[in-house]
Amino acid sequence: MKKKKDSVPKADKPCAQFYSGYKSHETPRSIIIGEKEYPIKKITEQKRITDFKSGERYNLFVCETENKTYSIKVFDSGKTDKVDVYKGKK
Repeated sequence: MKKKKDSVPKADKPCAQFYSGYKSHETPRSIIIGEKEYPIKKITEQKRITDFKSGERYNLFVCETENKTYSIKVFDSGKTDKVDVYKGKK
């Protein structure tokens, strides 16, 4: 099992760590904030979405950790755009 960190974590900015098989960023495994790593307990939602303004497609993961629920956007390029605390459906 290969693991790939999304980017160099900044002090308070959350980033995601993924299981990367032959399809690259397959599923998120943990959220890293600063030096602390929070394993993902459950992926509650996974969607394939097209942004109609930009035309970009991305996967949206809603994941539960021990203390919070996060949303993670992964674009086709493999770049993770945003890891945010999930606020529910709007």
